[in-house]
Amino acid sequence: MKTDLDAEIDTETRAPAPPWPHETPQPPASTPDFSHREFALRERMDEPCTYATYRAAALSLARLNRWTRGYKPTLDFLTRVLQHTGVTHKPLHIIDAACGHGDTLRHISRWAAKRSIPLRLTGIDINPYAARLARERDRQEHFAPATITWITADIFATELDRPADILLSSLFAHHLPDEAILKLLHWNQTTARTAWLISDLRRSQRAAKTFAWLTKLLPLHNMVTHDGRISFRRALSLQDWQNHCLQTNINAQIKDTGLGRLTIEHIKITPAS
Repeated sequence: MKTDLDAEIDTETRAPAPPWPHETPQPPASTPDFSHREFALRERMDEPCTYATYRAAALSLARLNRWTRGYKPTLDFLTRVLQHTGVTHKPLHIIDAACGHGDTLRHISRWAAKRSIPLRLTGIDINPYAARLARERDRQEHFAPATITWITADIFATELDRPADILLSSLFAHHLPDEAILKLLHWNQTTARTAWLISDLRRSQRAAKTFAWLTKLLPLHNMVTHDGRISFRRALSLQDWQNHCLQTNINAQIKDTGLGRLTIEHIKITPAS
């Protein structure tokens, strides 16, 4: 039976919201095997849904990221970039690929403002709900309209109006098949002039158990709880990332950042002129 949310109209595109799938494949009942990636499992976040559902789940995920200090690895990375390159006097163009509703870029904007670091920030996401919610949160958090540019597009097909100095992606890679992850690595390496960072989940039984424990303590949206259990099975291990970097001939640093997270980063010695 359809609900009122199923009939919701997107006020920006004037298009009906896509129907929420009533049946989403569930993980097998057997004990998960974390020795290999189970990408065939599906997450509700990748399915069509209403804006109201997307909004509730995205804000719940942002709260989880704050509680688990999920933004810290990205801010630490930006600190290292500035230390390595010495760029503090001109705006660096930072692009967040698959930015969601932009919570990472707003954290970066506040971090940079406290340090008087000039930045140009762009968020790109293929889901039109992402830009809609990002602009809504900008207004609620008192960001000036021009502070961050929001683009609805496929990151691999986007024509940038200015070269990217730094490329970021967070909690995105595990949504991609292996061949697309290789494409992401290549795109990062050839597009970023100064540095790039991938921050994602790390596939391991311990990480999955930690998340399950957190779901018992923290009030999370049911989509986040559902998808989190699957995400750790769809994610890559440290060894998987090492193999992908070797396959693409990319010299990157791969780090376990704790709480079921890892980062893959590459910083150039000097920035492009």
